[in-house]
Amino acid sequence: MTPAALYWLFALAFTVHNIEEGLFLPDYTAEGSRLAGRLTPFAFRFALVVLTVAVYGVVPFAAAGSQVAIELLAGFAAIMVVNALVPHLTMTLIFRRYAPGTGTALCLVVPLSLIVIANDLAAGVLTAQSLLVSAIVVAVMLLVAVPLLFWAGYRAERRMPWLSAEGTT
Repeated sequence: MTPAALYWLFALAFTVHNIEEGLFLPDYTAEGSRLAGRLTPFAFRFALVVLTVAVYGVVPFAAAGSQVAIELLAGFAAIMVVNALVPHLTMTLIFRRYAPGTGTALCLVVPLSLIVIANDLAAGVLTAQSLLVSAIVVAVMLLVAVPLLFWAGYRAERRMPWLSAEGTT
């Protein structure tokens, strides 16, 4: 399989994962979670859509051979492996209840992430050092971007309530 095909499959797996989270995670967190009331379903879904679009924005450049895009995508893939284990699997085990996103993370995102990383390492377009650096860069970017996306989604929902399935909130 070509690297380009792997990048597109990774993006598709990420999309399926985000669809599962977008559909089921808001109700999951609303049931007695410390997150209940802090984040609206619309703001959460807004962030998921923007992040998904961002991945699709990087994939064509990685598929075309852009070194920066390849490293960004590999860093994102590494972060998604961590994401599958730390919040998803951990929440499922601690609460003894399926956490939305766990299945798609473990069955789709993790395998494709590891294949993308292994393929890039084997092809010599990625080194262990560049993977580590890109994973750190992507982690920092996400730590900054995700709260800003939640805020932007919240603001959009408040200013344009017709965007939200709940209507005026």
